[in-house]
Amino acid sequence: MSSAYGAGRAQDTDFRKKWDKDEYAARAKLREAKERERAINEDRKRQGLPPIHKKEEEEEPRELLKAREERLILDANLGKTVVVQGGASGEAARQPGFYCKACDIVVKDSSNYLDHINGRKHQKNIGFSMKVERANVDSVKERLAQLKRKKEEPKEEYGGLAFCL
Repeated sequence: MSSAYGAGRAQDTDFRKKWDKDEYAARAKLREAKERERAINEDRKRQGLPPIHKKEEEEEPRELLKAREERLILDANLGKTVVVQGGASGEAARQPGFYCKACDIVVKDSSNYLDHINGRKHQKNIGFSMKVERANVDSVKERLAQLKRKKEEPKEEYGGLAFCL
């Protein structure tokens, strides 16, 4: 006799999910460990101690946060209204705004886009950590010497053009 779900054995339960007991045993152990950790943290909170957090391992070491090398020109479109179509795919392609390829989001205006670029989620997606390199005496002396040399150089303004009145 053939079943309603196709030919073969005619049992009422052939369409049901077969449970993997090992997988659910592992899930139960994880859940119990989280509950124990939560209970310990609640006890620590009552005692006035900070909670214990498990430190998650990072997949790969990220580059430390550093200053931008290129100059951002923020006042180029000042006072202008521009509809920006991003290079997004799917639903994001039909929305106007600034598109971030690393995070796959569309941001509505330039100030929110700058906030996003400087934010923790974006920096993590492009491979930077939010930690700043610790400066030592030698690097500070080198930076001060560089700034002194820069100050002594003749200043070029407006692409090398000098304006005289």
